[in-house]
Amino acid sequence: MFKFLETFMVVYRTHSFSLAAQQLFITQPTVSNQIKQLEAQLNTELFERKSRRESVPTPAADILYKRSAKILDDWHDINTEITDLQASKKAHVRFGISQTVSRILFARIANQLNQRQPDVHYDVTVSNSEGVLTLLEDYKIDLGIIEKPLVTEHVKRLSIGKDQLVKAGTPTGTWITREAGSGIGYYTEQYFREADIHPIRLIHVNNSGLIRRIVSTGVGQALLSSKDVPENVQVETLGSAFIRDFYLLTRDEDLQVPLLMAITELIKQVTDNLDA
Repeated sequence: MFKFLETFMVVYRTHSFSLAAQQLFITQPTVSNQIKQLEAQLNTELFERKSRRESVPTPAADILYKRSAKILDDWHDINTEITDLQASKKAHVRFGISQTVSRILFARIANQLNQRQPDVHYDVTVSNSEGVLTLLEDYKIDLGIIEKPLVTEHVKRLSIGKDQLVKAGTPTGTWITREAGSGIGYYTEQYFREADIHPIRLIHVNNSGLIRRIVSTGVGQALLSSKDVPENVQVETLGSAFIRDFYLLTRDEDLQVPLLMAITELIKQVTDNLDA
């Protein structure tokens, strides 16, 4: 049943049985069979097959999708609790962080977790800012840390530090930036608008570390955190207009969970002294 729900959620997002099969690394007939079994159990149709490539969710699918993430998260928690009970009874937290956070901030948090919460097990998933938010909404992580100012229902956003963006690299007319959904991509587009910049060539890269390496070779320019600029690279400060926040994301329903409250407080203390 739970595997069927996982398959259903991917089909719902992609509107495609074939794309869902690719993402789940299973065959399309397997996807179709699982959806048919789920429809049989619910005695309703979940998707209207408009064509071989598109499947449109029905109103029943809309209802099921809203509940499925919570059902799967509860099942995950049950499994985790039983596993912890049988093993070491240690707590477990899942973090989702953006790439800039992974490069310049999370190591400090991990250090303090190791010192002050040694019994906590944790996993870390790195994605862009919008990807982290989606993971939180889908109950696949417990806490998110991003730098793009996203707002959504039922998710609390707390500013936990400042970060100065700078223009780094050689002015060749080429700009290197991140993909849509990322913090760097968001602020780069903002900078283009405000400075009326029209790049001769625009290179999109989905990895902040690769942007640093490309910039260091003299290919072009990019917006980077002032804390993440390669050595011997030309830098131009952008001033206070491009001081951005790091944000801690939590679901409203988790605000009173003691472990998450303790880790939230720890993260705030780690980031209180960040230099802008």
